[in-house]
Amino acid sequence: MSNVKKYRFEYFASCPSGLEELLSQEILSLGAKTTKVVRGGVQFESFHEIALKVILYTRLASRVYKYLFQFEVTNENDYYLEATDIKWKSLMEVHQTFRLTTVFGDLPGEREEFRNSQFANLRLKDAIVDYFRHHEGERPSIEKENPDISFLARIERGQEKPFAVTLMLDLCGAPLHQRGYRISTTEAPLKENVAAGILRLVNWKPSEEGLIDAMCGSGTIAIEAALIAGDIPPSYLRVESALKQTNFKVWTFQNYPWLLKDNFLMENFTKMLNEVMDETQKGIKKLESMKGYITANDLSEATLYSTRENLKKAKLAGAIELKHMNALELPAPEKKSLYICNPPYGERLEHGEEEKLKTLYKGLGDHWKNTFKGHRAAIFTGNLSMLKVVGLKTSKRHILFNGDIECRLAEYDLY
Repeated sequence: MSNVKKYRFEYFASCPSGLEELLSQEILSLGAKTTKVVRGGVQFESFHEIALKVILYTRLASRVYKYLFQFEVTNENDYYLEATDIKWKSLMEVHQTFRLTTVFGDLPGEREEFRNSQFANLRLKDAIVDYFRHHEGERPSIEKENPDISFLARIERGQEKPFAVTLMLDLCGAPLHQRGYRISTTEAPLKENVAAGILRLVNWKPSEEGLIDAMCGSGTIAIEAALIAGDIPPSYLRVESALKQTNFKVWTFQNYPWLLKDNFLMENFTKMLNEVMDETQKGIKKLESMKGYITANDLSEATLYSTRENLKKAKLAGAIELKHMNALELPAPEKKSLYICNPPYGERLEHGEEEKLKTLYKGLGDHWKNTFKGHRAAIFTGNLSMLKVVGLKTSKRHILFNGDIECRLAEYDLY
C-alpha cells in the first residue's frame, strides 16, 4: 500500500448535530491534546488512555472511533486490492466476529466507480475474508448484532485519486448515550446525550439554579441533570457491570488484541473503572443534600411510573422530586430555577390537534409570564412554528437535532 497513511493516536467522537463545539470543550477538558470540530462530531488527538477516559466520562458523544488507515483508490476493484494489503491480523483474531459499516461523504451523485455503500461494504468484507484465508487458512465470520470487532469505512473525494478511504474502529459497541438506566420508556424518548447537551447549551449550573423538568416523559432530562449536579460519570452503570462480572465485555475495545496486550494501559483502565465507582458513590451522597433541587413533573400517571422505574435503575430515587400536575399549573419554587420542557411536536396532527398544541405552547408562555418571574425557562421542540405561539421573546436559540428531526432549543429570561 504505497499511498497508505497509518494513524497512531487520532480519534473521532460522534455526537448529535449541534453539540460539536461543546463536545470539543469536553474532550479537551478530559486531556486530549488537540481537537477539530467537524459536522457530526470532533476529531481529536490523544494517548489511548485519554480516549478510554473520554468513553467513560463523556456526556455528549454517541460513539468514539479510532482512526486506522487512510488511502486513495480509483474504483471498487482498486479498493479491494488496497484493503487486502492491510495486516488485518494485527487488528483482530480469525476466530472473532466482525461488522462493517460504510458511509459516503461528499461524492458526486452520478458515478460508475463506486455504485453504492452496500456494494463497497461487500468489497471490503471480501478483502478481510480473503486476507485471513490466505494467511491463516480460515475465515472470520460476520456478525451484525453483537460483533467482537466493528469497523467503519468512510469514502469521500480524494486529492490525487477520485476517492479517499478512511478506516476506523468503533471502540464502543452499544452507543454511549445508552447509559443503562432507561428500562421503561415513553413514546419517542429523548436520547440521553441530547438531554445532557440541552442542559449544557442553556448553561444550567446546579450550584445556582434548581431545575423543573415540566413534561418529564421517561425522566431523561431530570436524570441527566442529577448526574451533572452530582458529578457522576455517565458510564457508572456500565462500569458497575464490568467490575461485577469477570470477563464481561461492556465495550468493543475490550476485544481488541492490540489494546489488551498493553498491560500498562489495561492496568490504568482498571484504575479508571474504580475511580468512576468512587466518584459515583460521592455523587449520590452529594445529591442527598440537594433533595428538592430537581423536580420531574408530568400529567400522566403512566409516564411518572416510567420515570420512577428509571430512577430506581439509576440509583437516584431519592435525588429527584416527582410531581403529578398539569405543567401549566406548576407553582414557582422559592429557589431560582430553570423550567425546562420538551413538549409534543405534533408530527402527526389529526383534526383539532393543532389548536390543542397552540393552546399548550401559548399556555406555557402565559404561565411563565404570570408565575415564574425571576426564573428562567427553556423549550426544546421540533415544531418550529409553535415557538411563535409562546408569545415571549427568546434570549437565545440553538439548533439541535433529535435523531433526524431538526429542533430548536429556545431560552427565556423571565422578568
